[in-house]
Amino acid sequence: MKVGIAFLASVVLSGNAIAASVQYDVDGLAIGTQLNFSSALYREYKCSPSEQFGGLTWCQKTRAFTERRKALTAAHSLLHSQDGKIVYVSRSQEATFSKSSEADEDIQRYSRKLGELPRITKMPRRSGLTDGLIAIWGQITLVQLDEEGIKSLSEGRKPKKGLLLDFLGNFVQSAKEGLPIYRIGGGPGLVWVASFNQKGHGTHRLAAVDTSGFMMPEPQPTLELKARPEPDTVSESTDDQTEENLENRFVSRQKIEGLQRELAIATATITNLEKDKAAAEVARVAGDEARVAAEAATSESEQARVAEKANLEERIAQLEAARVATHEKSAFWEATLYGSMGGLLIGLIIFTSEFFLKRQATQEGNITETEPYVLSPGITTEAAFGRELEQQVAALNEMQSETDGEHKSHTVGAGKPIR
Repeated sequence: MKVGIAFLASVVLSGNAIAASVQYDVDGLAIGTQLNFSSALYREYKCSPSEQFGGLTWCQKTRAFTERRKALTAAHSLLHSQDGKIVYVSRSQEATFSKSSEADEDIQRYSRKLGELPRITKMPRRSGLTDGLIAIWGQITLVQLDEEGIKSLSEGRKPKKGLLLDFLGNFVQSAKEGLPIYRIGGGPGLVWVASFNQKGHGTHRLAAVDTSGFMMPEPQPTLELKARPEPDTVSESTDDQTEENLENRFVSRQKIEGLQRELAIATATITNLEKDKAAAEVARVAGDEARVAAEAATSESEQARVAEKANLEERIAQLEAARVATHEKSAFWEATLYGSMGGLLIGLIIFTSEFFLKRQATQEGNITETEPYVLSPGITTEAAFGRELEQQVAALNEMQSETDGEHKSHTVGAGKPIR
């Protein structure tokens, strides 16, 4: 870009032009030098007689370029005399500064080039607004615009007060917000002005001017209407309009960025809601699965309880049947025992009766002869019967013990829980 600017300056500047001083310039075009009207590059400008300054010509063009990997558009303006002498040249574009230190470095670079210190004016600091700086070199002076001019600008009218300068590059907005607006005066010099925020959005204007080379316009009535220029002509007011357009683009971009931020927040919120919805759906599915599993486990537990209850009832019925059978068997053996004992008692009674009857008969017969003692068949029979009775009693006792043991075992078994 620097090479192209130098080439542009070498072509536009007339070879016969002798500059008294090439100190203050913009992109190689310095005030006090003469233009070559026959060059092709000069014809890129659209020119027309100045509405404010008699005998001067106002020219303007736009150019797209790239700076810091960012596509930008710059508006170039010229004000020259009839013989081609440049008295004003400027470039207006979107700013690329993201912080005040970068702007300070750019100002210092021009100071080293010019070999003089700048006079810097800072924009009044207010929350929510961008930063702004104005730096001037040379004999340029800045005079604040009067209230009448500020009122005209706030109402969207052109005050025709000469070359104006503000921090925002938008005179209407500066007038409405109460920011200073200056009228450029004095001798030759360079003006550097920029507004910017942390994202590098704003406006930047660089102008070389010598107001001593032209007369200031006479004040015009505020209600006077001027005819619009022809389509193929431009006026110096379009420079202000271009700056306003740049500022409007800056404000529009800020609004767009705000909307984009809101859209990003809304998108993030929607995304989070979708995630929460998906998580809730997963939790619901998991809850349904857990509920189904719990119902299945409850059903299995109920089935197991019913089966266990059926088995227990069956076992109790078996034990009850065994108890009844055991009781019947025990009753049979008890009846048998009692019958045997009754028969034994009857036999003892009979045996005892016979014994006493025989003994009485023996005493009555006075038997004196001693006979050898021989057990009578009755006694032998009685002894045998007694032994048989003892054996039966022993058998009955043994049977009764066995019956009682089995009955106890069944009773104990019936009282134990079935595992």
